[in-house]
Amino acid sequence: MPHILVVDDEEGVRSFLAEALADEGHTVAEAADGDAAAERLRLEAFDLLITDLRMPGLHGLELVRIARAKRPEMRVIVLTAHGTIESAAEVRELGAFYLEKPLESPAVLRRLAARALERGATPGSSR
Repeated sequence: MPHILVVDDEEGVRSFLAEALADEGHTVAEAADGDAAAERLRLEAFDLLITDLRMPGLHGLELVRIARAKRPEMRVIVLTAHGTIESAAEVRELGAFYLEKPLESPAVLRRLAARALERGATPGSSR
């Protein structure tokens, strides 16, 4: 099963995301902010990174850049409640999927995670 790292500074959101993915049988690790996630990425290999865009400390886009430098093949989904056309474009330029919060349901996350993990998947908005 894929190994997934979920990063969000809001504990409730992070737990919701992790539980939705674990219910599908995925192995899920959590990090409370970008700095903690960068350390996890340094120590462990993940197949998928799901990160909030705006967090205290290390910003989500910086975390994506770190992930890309370490493992270019790792799939990435960036979540945000503060989406703009510019941030969506920047996320896509980094080869990541983009998803706006709040999520309609856990199924939306599961579908996008499955799509991201498919070989040759093309990033894009789910909306």
